[in-house]
Amino acid sequence: MADTDSAAAVAPNGEWGFEAAEELGFEGEPFLLPVPFAAPTPPAPQAAPRGVGDLSHLARDIAERVGRAHAAVLEAHEAVQRHLLARCAPGTRPPAAPAPHHPVDRPAHVELARTIPADAAYSVAGQADPAWILDAATAALPLLGERGLAPVGTVYRPGRTNLSWHRELPEAGAELRVRAGAEAVHRDERGTRFTFDWQVHAEGDLLVEATGTAGFLVPDHTTEPLPDENCWPERQVPCYPRQFRPLANARRSRLTWQDLRALASGFLAEVLGPDFEGEGTGPRLPGPAPRLIGAVTELSREGGRYGQGKVTADLTFRGGGPARGADATPLLAEAVVGVLQVYALSCGLHLCLPDPRFQPWAGGPAAIEVIDPTALGAALRCEVDVAEVGLVPRPHAIADAVVLAGDRPVARLHGIGVALQEPPGSDLGALTIWEARDSPAAHESLRQRGARQRMLLAHSAEGDLSALTGEPEATSVSPVTVRPRLPRGDLLMVDQALDYDADPLEFRPGATLTSEYAVHPGPWFCRENGSGAVPNLLYMESSLQAAAQLSAVQGILNQHLDSAFVCRNLEGRATLLRHADPRGLALRHRITLADHSKLPGAILHRYTYELGLPDGPVYSGESVHGFLTKEVLDNQQGLDGGRCVPPWLDRLPTRPQGLRRLDLSHDTRLGRGRFALLQEADLVPDGGEHGAGYLLWERTVPKDDWFMAHHFRFDPVMPGSVGVEALFQSVAAYAMHTGLADALPDPAARPAAHVELAWKYRGQITPGHRRMRGEVHIRRVEPCGDGLLLVADGSVWRDDLRIYQVDNIGVEILPTGGTAEGQVPR
Repeated sequence: MADTDSAAAVAPNGEWGFEAAEELGFEGEPFLLPVPFAAPTPPAPQAAPRGVGDLSHLARDIAERVGRAHAAVLEAHEAVQRHLLARCAPGTRPPAAPAPHHPVDRPAHVELARTIPADAAYSVAGQADPAWILDAATAALPLLGERGLAPVGTVYRPGRTNLSWHRELPEAGAELRVRAGAEAVHRDERGTRFTFDWQVHAEGDLLVEATGTAGFLVPDHTTEPLPDENCWPERQVPCYPRQFRPLANARRSRLTWQDLRALASGFLAEVLGPDFEGEGTGPRLPGPAPRLIGAVTELSREGGRYGQGKVTADLTFRGGGPARGADATPLLAEAVVGVLQVYALSCGLHLCLPDPRFQPWAGGPAAIEVIDPTALGAALRCEVDVAEVGLVPRPHAIADAVVLAGDRPVARLHGIGVALQEPPGSDLGALTIWEARDSPAAHESLRQRGARQRMLLAHSAEGDLSALTGEPEATSVSPVTVRPRLPRGDLLMVDQALDYDADPLEFRPGATLTSEYAVHPGPWFCRENGSGAVPNLLYMESSLQAAAQLSAVQGILNQHLDSAFVCRNLEGRATLLRHADPRGLALRHRITLADHSKLPGAILHRYTYELGLPDGPVYSGESVHGFLTKEVLDNQQGLDGGRCVPPWLDRLPTRPQGLRRLDLSHDTRLGRGRFALLQEADLVPDGGEHGAGYLLWERTVPKDDWFMAHHFRFDPVMPGSVGVEALFQSVAAYAMHTGLADALPDPAARPAAHVELAWKYRGQITPGHRRMRGEVHIRRVEPCGDGLLLVADGSVWRDDLRIYQVDNIGVEILPTGGTAEGQVPR
């Protein structure tokens, strides 16, 4: 579909439209651009006679006639659509009986029975439209006026509605039963105000319910706010917003009404790009055309108040006319949900599931408050701040929103959300497909289901390990919560398996797995790294997670089912082969199981691995994972046989000459945010075991440490890669604070290539520990291109026990910016 961002402005109130020619009964090629409806035109001025054979006018004449023909068919189609909307769409209500002459102040109740029409214009794939259901429920509130709540001359005024969905949408034809009641009735000269509750049951099961405030007010007071005893819910802005990586790259940041109409017809790839073609038919926006959204003027998948994205849209209550007060809540919910559905599609959330359908978010309540119902018929703008986007339990997006007339808020919404759900009976499968492991078709299927794998991996990281099982020999699942699993959220750095050569429960040396991690174009670990360069943490953490995935698909989860069982990296060595920029690219892992050793209460796996980008390898190494029971894990005694061996500086009889005390907590050249790993430090020029320089730092262990919360669920522990990253920063801090880098303009640090890093872990840092310390001994300093190369050895202490030993920490200090080889890009 053509990009129409620069095409004609969106037509308000149905002045024009376009539709597939097949649906209109018109034989011929459909127009992709909007065709104005037929209107009287003044006669054209008499043209000069054309010469014989002059056909220049022919194409224009044909286009004008075909345009008029299309316009006539479109006008007829729109008339049918308006008829369907008037008959089926929200806003249609049975006439209310006149209010009694003697109003009452007591509670009132009303019950309604409705059947979801099979031909409702805005149902999708036979599934009821949530706006139609909300309209059926809120229609009961004005009818309470018949019970004596509406004084003569008053109009219904909605206030706040607190809404909770409980199950998936029913199919068309289902019977709905609505029960609404009014309590806490208060009457004065302005009218009647009351609190309400209503419930909607579908085929006997609770579907959706709400509580809130409303009233019947005289016209002069309908713009006044309705008091509510409950405070408006406030959402805390996260300190470290999660960086959701879209499952496909949308090429659009603005969508016209024609684009939205195409999305409603299922043309996702034509509007958003070729990567958005999913399994089956894919989800659609409700209706043959968007009823309330005129255009999406801003579509950002990052930013906004919560760092998860922001969408701005023009609202036009197309087909429904100006909103009445009784329509306000369902219309506002429909509009914001429609905008949020566009955001979900732009993130590729539908790619995780076969033939997915949109559902209301049932994971928490939503609040909708009408501030000024009289302004809802004007030109409106909707600003939606996405608060959460994720894949568990199913792909979903949740947002807060405000609806404005000009700059004046007329409504606000909190916690409104959408989810995507596969059709009933769909089998999502697991990551392993042992029954067809020798089939080339099965391997190709594994590659094509990358988005599905991302969702299943997220499930396994969040707690549901069934996504990683599938071995025919072991069907039982351990009742013990603490099991080996991958990290969560932004720390999960493996996405999908591409290929494997392994057998279930055999753990044979030589088994391989090829997997990928799609690096975000602006990843948080580069943004929060002081230099903006790719940190060692990416390559180290991603390779170790891919190695653990190989053990998982071979069945490691089915070992020691009756005991708490964890995965810990124990040691390894790796080399950065070259400097590369993986941002926006797929980082591919090739993991090979080199050795399998079974010990009492433990299994040791040794791996070799290589990481590469499309232009070649970038990182290689080997490592050992220990899969340990709690008894074995508790016996870890550190690196010195359980003895408390203090750092080099603390072993000296006197403080060395030249010692300097540093405050590194605000040195953004080292790191910010999650990468602000160093606090106070002691620096000794020409100190340390090699006499070339020394730095000792310490930091408290935060009880709410971000890394522990994401590594791992039910088994919080600081990743070893974070401790190693702190040592890399220590070497950079030594160079920055001794004058070694003073000659470089705006010096910045990055991991050195061609220096083999070696590490050994014999302990862990958990939320119960108080202090973390680390030291580096500079081994050598030498020129490196336009900058310097520093190589050091280091250790990390947990309280008083040395638990990490890291050798050959190579750090390059280079000038920032520029295009010369070796310089660190910002």
